[in-house]
Amino acid sequence: MGKKRGRQMNKSIVLGLLLAMLVPTAAFADGHVSLGGDVRLRYEYSDSAGLDNGLSARTYINLGAKIDDNTQFTSQVRHGYVFSSAGGTGDNFDIQQSYLSMADLGSMAGYLGGWSLDIGRMNNPNLGSGRVVNSADWNQLNGPNNHDGLKLSSTLGGVGFDLHYWGGNDGSDSNAMIFNFDLGDMSGFANVGFYYVSAGGPGAADPGWMAFNIDNIGGDALMGLDLGIEYVSYDADSGGDDGTLTSITVGYALDQFNLHVSNSVTDDLWASVNGDPHGTHGIADITAGLATGVADIDNMTIGVSTDALMEGVGITLNYITLSTDSTGADLGTEMDLILDFSCGSLGYASFSADGGGLVDTDYIYWQSSYDF
Repeated sequence: MGKKRGRQMNKSIVLGLLLAMLVPTAAFADGHVSLGGDVRLRYEYSDSAGLDNGLSARTYINLGAKIDDNTQFTSQVRHGYVFSSAGGTGDNFDIQQSYLSMADLGSMAGYLGGWSLDIGRMNNPNLGSGRVVNSADWNQLNGPNNHDGLKLSSTLGGVGFDLHYWGGNDGSDSNAMIFNFDLGDMSGFANVGFYYVSAGGPGAADPGWMAFNIDNIGGDALMGLDLGIEYVSYDADSGGDDGTLTSITVGYALDQFNLHVSNSVTDDLWASVNGDPHGTHGIADITAGLATGVADIDNMTIGVSTDALMEGVGITLNYITLSTDSTGADLGTEMDLILDFSCGSLGYASFSADGGGLVDTDYIYWQSSYDF
């Protein structure tokens, strides 16, 4: 009885929020309000315990309101549901995003000209490969990683700059500050960016990350060859050694096929603000079950992708080998096949375990999205 009353209360709260969101339509009846959304359905099956099995859905209702030429309000309500969950435990409502955007703060004070501001609840930024901070848009029930805070942005002499600050959504003392610089192709040989992340909380330690990203090295001069490097240093602020992440990627366009090879290594001292995005180490996300989490993983990936074999279908094939960085011990290999359609994707993964407490796993999913 208590669970039923709680579910009814949650639905009443969300209904009230949706009605409140629609109130501005009276004030913006001249067409400055947009209302829409999307539904994403996904079926997953795995023969290994600990991975999702069954059907789930995620629904977004999006509201955009143009207050004036300089100010915009955006709100997004999310409902996640796992159909296979007993007793309704897979039912989840939340306000995913709700923030105010000002395109130019110069309208408030002249010396702030050229700066923009977003303030409220927003999805986390995707910085570099997302191995430190990301929104990770794979989770059906809980949605992407988000935060309550602000973002200041500007372009200074051709350098893009973002300042993010946020606190914990749970009302705790946890917080994060990000300084993100994007040099674009100013260097003349690559797209260069770097960022610094500082995280704090109720404890004494204030860990930090310094990251450098260099993409498209050589630009068009390498005739279809795309080189990229990512290096991140992690300071746990505990008096010990720093953790590191190093990633090298090579891509090559050969007629209608795109070949790619990458190697990423995190040492045993590595940690991140958010976990690795889905698919970083294969679509079965085997490493999520490791005791080391995102640390101490050496990943070698070889793959090919094309849309030339079947009309309207993109095909990606990846072969991944995983081992521990500290000992060199093999963890296993995974073969991924992903088919992308206009309305969704179909993926199959076969993982063969070599150690680390992992087991052989076959995993398949079908995902489809619809806008309304």
